[in-house]
Amino acid sequence: MRRASTGPWRRVDRGDQDIARLFAPLGALSHEVATVAYLDGRRALLGMRHMVGATDWLELPIRDIIRDALALDARKLVMAHNHPSGIAEPSRADLAFTRRLVLCVEALDMRLIDHFVIAGDRMTSLRESGFL
Repeated sequence: MRRASTGPWRRVDRGDQDIARLFAPLGALSHEVATVAYLDGRRALLGMRHMVGATDWLELPIRDIIRDALALDARKLVMAHNHPSGIAEPSRADLAFTRRLVLCVEALDMRLIDHFVIAGDRMTSLRESGFL
């Protein structure tokens, strides 16, 4: 896990271009990577974790995500992962994982702001798609 520094994304607001810039580099990768951004109650960036997988799969341990969130005293999370296949639509596994993550973070009085699927320069928001 990497703690946030005072950079251009010090504050992350849903719906503006900060989120796109924060996760955009994932679109160029040839293997799956998931990134979780941990935020305080005012959406200041506290830290990030990057999880690396293979070309077509990625294991996302919810336990590690929750452990990081608790260690950072995060109140909100935003996550993204890429699809090197070029398809920016969530898979069934992506949706099932997101459901489980939402249940876990809500039980701990946190909120998953959004989960993005990125492929190249395309990005799908599960919140804007009505899934969250």
